Amino acid sequence: MHHDFDFDYRYRLLGGTMSATAVLRIARPFAAGSEASSAVAREMEPLLERIPLSKRLEEGTAAPRRESEQTLFMKGLFRGAWGTGVYGQFVRGRHYVTYLQCLLEVYEALEEALESQRTHAAVGGFVFPELWRSHAIQEDLSCFLGEEWRDTPRPLHLTTTHVTRIHELAEEAPHLLVAHAYVRYIRDILSGPMLGSMVSRAFDLTDGEGIALYQSVGPSSLEIFQRRVNRNMDALNLTDDEMREVVQEARLAFRIEIQLSDALSRGALGMKGPGQGR
Repeated sequence: MHHDFDFDYRYRLLGGTMSATAVLRIARPFAAGSEASSAVAREMEPLLERIPLSKRLEEGTAAPRRESEQTLFMKGLFRGAWGTGVYGQFVRGRHYVTYLQCLLEVYEALEEALESQRTHAAVGGFVFPELWRSHAIQEDLSCFLGEEWRDTPRPLHLTTTHVTRIHELAEEAPHLLVAHAYVRYIRDILSGPMLGSMVSRAFDLTDGEGIALYQSVGPSSLEIFQRRVNRNMDALNLTDDEMREVVQEARLAFRIEIQLSDALSRGALGMKGPGQGR
């Protein structure tokens, strides 16, 4: 069967500059007025039923999500790449603090952007207090660096692409902010209990100190919160085209996360990043 594809895909990733929108429209049969095409359209109707956004995101981001969880840097943090001695702990702590500083920049930008679009029909339903983690990250930085943590230089160059992208979307395509909130939800909320335990073991922390980032939702409440998020996400006022854009943007957000881990691994002592040999 012959189809006319209306394809308008306006994504750019050239030298770190990205446009804000991406539109991909599904195929439409030729000769829509003909009896044959009408019959085909009726046959296709069940296949074109609205697929929930939560399902689309889960399936559409599976590969980059797995990759982001298995980067060299993240493995090094929790699997002893720097050894278990005093110096190894010092190095591990230094790089984990850098990671937290990067997350703080991203969360501050994302929280500001989401708050500015709280009344947007395609954004407001995905504004959850549990996702606001910048203050928790500040608490963790205070644990690792002391009360003078604000005076410690932040590696702003590592988050420029991500922060710029979030600011761009707030101005040009607010509905795509949902994709970045979703990635943080997957990375820091759903995986929070597990990551919190790993951080505690890696740095010999006690009484929940240094892991405020991962304590937004407790293990016993995680499933309930997940259902709530999915329900609100699926109720967002998004067209099919906009949902495809959100999935594409979420893939991009995971890729940016992977690039950050790669950059951190290149700067980490005793580690070799991609392209640096074995």
